[in-house]
Amino acid sequence: MHIIQNNPYRIVGLLVGATAKEHERQVKRLKQFIDAEQDPQDDFSFPTLGHLQRTLESVIDAASKLNLDSDKMNAAMFWFYKGNPITDEPAFDAIKEADLDQVINIWTKLTSSGEVSQRNASAYNNLGTLYLSGILVGTNSKEVLLEQGISLKLKFLESGFIKDFKALATDETFKTTKKELQLLFLNQVQSEIEKSGGITSNKLLDILTKQEFSAKEDFLKIFVKKAIEQIEKIIEEVKTQRKANKANALNIGKGLFEQTTGDLNQIKLLLGKTSQKYCSIADKLADEILQCSIDYFNFWQKNESNINYFDFTWKLAKLAEGIAVGKLTKDRVADSLKTLQDVKDKEITQALELLQSIQNAYEANKSRINSEVRSMRLGPDQTINWTKVDEMIENSLDWNKVVSLIQEVIPPENVDKIKNINNQNKINEYIDLVIFLMEKLSYLQKNKIKYICYWEASGPSMPTASDFAKIPVGLKWVGAIVLLLIVLKACE
Repeated sequence: MHIIQNNPYRIVGLLVGATAKEHERQVKRLKQFIDAEQDPQDDFSFPTLGHLQRTLESVIDAASKLNLDSDKMNAAMFWFYKGNPITDEPAFDAIKEADLDQVINIWTKLTSSGEVSQRNASAYNNLGTLYLSGILVGTNSKEVLLEQGISLKLKFLESGFIKDFKALATDETFKTTKKELQLLFLNQVQSEIEKSGGITSNKLLDILTKQEFSAKEDFLKIFVKKAIEQIEKIIEEVKTQRKANKANALNIGKGLFEQTTGDLNQIKLLLGKTSQKYCSIADKLADEILQCSIDYFNFWQKNESNINYFDFTWKLAKLAEGIAVGKLTKDRVADSLKTLQDVKDKEITQALELLQSIQNAYEANKSRINSEVRSMRLGPDQTINWTKVDEMIENSLDWNKVVSLIQEVIPPENVDKIKNINNQNKINEYIDLVIFLMEKLSYLQKNKIKYICYWEASGPSMPTASDFAKIPVGLKWVGAIVLLLIVLKACE
């Protein structure tokens, strides 16, 4: 961590608790070494923690940051102090010699009990500082070191021995509480994490939810407040971007989702999905993602683009659906998805309406003709010519006009879209109606609109075995009947 690598105590080469005289003498000594262009020897800057470029300016600046008690306390929480000379002095010597195994061995033994005492309080603080410094990366992951460091520090800051530490680091007139020190520590850790970008805030949240400490509730409230403010800030930025560039609203909306999903999940975890604060920010986010979807769709539809803007729009709207919590927002998303679905299914909807109307007209004529025939009064020697009746029924529609209407309402480009639709129920309905129609047409009439039988590679005049296999299982019995009728007709 930067606050450890560049800690004012490290720059001046002192431990927490150094007296004012020691402080003054060390700063004067450092200036003399710097003027002589020599490296100071045998202080507590611990070169093994990483490179430290000390200049006259950096030493003066660090010294000034150790004047005010509040600054000294902040720096002290991220540095080392001698609380148990018997164990801490050998540990500090080991750090100077870069023998980190020995350091960890000394302080780990003292903290293994899990209970903070007068004897091991400094070990909790010092080992926590060592873990947070980052120099142990390689033996453990950054996440593991962060968790270990925070856990040790919070146990130390939760203990009653923090009073001794405060008295060591600051003047007796400096007043603070256990909660305030914990919040000071955690706010600094969070700031360091956000600056580094190597570890997510989610990880910090995971670590803290496992810990028990006095300021936990207060810090998590602050955590939530910051997360909500961050999401609101990004939403406002995205609104401006979307309005300025609707052609790119898809990427803007996706970026909004990716930037905010982590913070939103944190809020949900901490407050619960029924929390008013969570519902409010979730719906704001869902609304803006949905608006990106709508603007993108409208822009490219208006410009009659050939890009597959529907699928992209649909996926973005589904992201909004997964976030929405409130009824108003859910209803708005649902309406948009329905509109999109209607637009997507426009071609098959038009086709089904036309084909169904043809079948309905035919069935109505058939029913009317049969009813009229059955109501006729026949003489003793008269019979009904049912062949003639069937001919009347078959010719009750002008099939040439029907074919012309099919060509107009269901052109080949519409069929190309229909065959890519994922709604199998509608596809099955379409195939049923097309098969019904083809049974009524002559060879020449069929040939004019054979493209509507998109599942038949060789056209409707004589289906092949491979064509028949492409028909959904539930419809093959219908295909079998049609095939049989065609074969019987050919044998007449």
